[in-house]
This record gives sequence, structure tokens and C-alpha cells, in this order.
Amino acid sequence: QNEINDILQQITRLNLSEKEQQITTLLKRVRLLLTQSSANQETLANNAEFAQFVQSVVFNPIVRAQQPTLHNVTLQVLANSVVNNKNTQEATWKTHGAQISEQVYATPLGSSNNIMLMIVYNIYLGLGAHVVSDQVVFQACVRLWQAIITTESNYNFEYLHFLLEHYIVEHGRSCVQCYQRLPTVEERIAFLDYVTHYLRENSPNGPLHSLLLQHIAKEFRMKSDCLLRETMKLRHELHPREVHTLLRIIASASGSEKYAKIYADDQSLFINVSSLLRCVVAASKESNDVGSLDKPMTKLEEVALTSNIDVNYESRVSFELKTLLVRCTANLLYENAANRGYAVDTQLLPALLECTVMDARNPLMREWSILAIRNACVNCPEAQKVIAGLTMQGAAPNDILSELNLDMGALRITDRQ
Repeated sequence: QNEINDILQQITRLNLSEKEQQITTLLKRVRLLLTQSSANQETLANNAEFAQFVQSVVFNPIVRAQQPTLHNVTLQVLANSVVNNKNTQEATWKTHGAQISEQVYATPLGSSNNIMLMIVYNIYLGLGAHVVSDQVVFQACVRLWQAIITTESNYNFEYLHFLLEHYIVEHGRSCVQCYQRLPTVEERIAFLDYVTHYLRENSPNGPLHSLLLQHIAKEFRMKSDCLLRETMKLRHELHPREVHTLLRIIASASGSEKYAKIYADDQSLFINVSSLLRCVVAASKESNDVGSLDKPMTKLEEVALTSNIDVNYESRVSFELKTLLVRCTANLLYENAANRGYAVDTQLLPALLECTVMDARNPLMREWSILAIRNACVNCPEAQKVIAGLTMQGAAPNDILSELNLDMGALRITDRQ
């Protein structure tokens, strides 16, 4: 303890700008001493002068930018001081907690953010939510993920995944509460994007909590009407984007063996998705003069660089909308007699048949609609009767197929010479 006290006194008396190398060397010695005893950790945590030094280094953006080594080593010292020690965890959070939770997502992103997260992780798991608020930790993590998306950072923030997986895998109820309390739509979308990312990675550290998935379905049912309403009017992108992301999660989860049962008995979800699909199909056939949904893009010239169509069509909320709805429908119809019955009763099959066209706005919509029709007809004579009752009028015209000469299923390539 005497040694660490002496070193801390030396550090706090040296000039930051003139003695950076000497301070860094002393800090590395402190970092090592902290691993040797809890007494050393507590000596540091209770040193008011060193706490002031931490304030001037760790939470100073100028030091972070101009003296990154000093900044990171100081952070590492702080991180070592809270490992497996509830006394130092409580003292550190009381002194620096508010600033740490803000600096977690401070840009530019890099190793210091991960060290901050490590500190939060140790204190949060050590002391629990009665000292470190679930909401504070959750929101800090979501904002970091938001910053990662915005800055397109490739840095591996391992503690971010540890913390967010703590919520989405282990503590579904707390996760739902924290998600509901996020103050902005942008943050809610960022969290949903993380859930989508986790599903895309095939749930690497355990399945998503069932309460979270059930809440996502509930949120979609409550908010899905705004998706059609606002997309048709093309006024606001934000709220529809949240519902769009909810739909993407449902599409991924309902097609997975891990999660399919969670939605299998949720007939209200199927009715909501299929009703929205029928509305979207109907709206896309209306005249653009009345503010309808974006028209299908069925011509090659529409996706060419010389096209008059907005080149940012892929970033609009209507992009992939029908594909996601058809995909959800196909998944929810799979081996589900109740949903097959609703599909017949609500006259969903004609809408699905409308989706068996190629559309650049909805990649793979044709393939998903064929699968949906197949799932609707399996062991369902009523659905089969609907299909059998349709009149064959030949192949529907499709300019993309015609331009590629794929009407007969073959692409002919000839030498221009």
C-alpha cells in the first residue's frame, strides 16, 4: 500500500504535458500492483487526488486525441481497480459513473470505448441494478451501437456484445422495459438493428429471450398501420423505419427452428401481417397521382444509371417491404393449419399471386410468394380449390424477363460481331 501511495503521489504532482512518458511508466507500475491485492485497489479508489487526475485525463477529449497512450493506460488502471472488488466498484461508480456511461459511446470510436465498457461490465455485474441502473447501461450500449453504424466502425467491441446479450438473451423482461424507455425513435431503431444483427449471426450465444420476441410482435401489431399510412404518403421515414425493422426481426425469427414456435400460435400476428400485405398490394396498383405506394420496378431501364427513378430507392422504407411481408406470411403459414384457414377466409391467395412478379424494389419477392402459396396449399383443400378455380391466361408480362430473353427460361448470349 505504501508503494502504490507513493506512486500515486508522484503521478498527481507531475505535469501532464511535460512528463507524459514518466507518468505513463508510473501508471503501468500501478496497473500491475492493482492485480496483486484488493488493498491496492481500495487505496487507489479512495485517493481523491488521483480521482482528480482521472478526471483531467480520462474525460478530457484533448488528452484523448493528443495523448492516446496516456489516456488508454489511465483507463486500464481504472479498469483494473474495479475487478472483483465491490468496494472499489461502488466508489468508482459514485465518483465517475455518470461520465463513464457518457464516454462509452464518445467518438472517435476505438479501444478506449471498449475499456470503458469493460469498466461498466465489471461494475454492473458486480453491484447489480440497485447501484448501476439497467436503463443507463442499456442506453449507453445502444448509443454505442448507433455510433458504430453511423461511423461504419470495424472495431470489435467485445464488451458491447457481452452487455447487450445479457439483456436480449438472459433478461428479456428488463430488456423490454429498457427498450420501451429509450427516449428517441433513432435509438429504438438502433436497438432493433442490433437484434437483427444477432439473428443474422445465428444467435451465437444463446437464443433470444421469448419475452423480447413476443414484445416485438406486439409492437409490430400496434404500429404496423403507420407503416402503410406513412409509406403511402411518403412524408415520414422514421416511424415506418422502426416498424420495418420490427418486421425484419419477425421475418428472421419466424423462419428459424429456434424461434418458430414462439409465433406459431400467434394468429393475430398472422392476420396483421397478411392484412398489411393485401393493403400494400392494393396500394401499389393505384395511380401515383393519388400518393400511392411506390410502383413495382419491372424494367431494366428503371434500375439503370440513366433512369429517372430516384437512385436512393433502396434506402426508402418501401424497399423490400412486400418481400418482408410475403416472407413473414410464408413462414407463418408453414405447417400451421389455423393460419392456412385464415389465409383462405381473408382471400390472401390472390394477393400472394400478385406478388409472383419480379420487382427490383422487392428482391426475392417472387420466390417467397411461391413458397407462401405452397405452404398455404399443403394439406388445405380449401386453398387448393381457390388456386384450381383461377383461370389460366398465360404468363404475366414482365419486361425484365422479356429484355433478358428469359420467357422460355433461357438466356441467349450472342457475339456482337
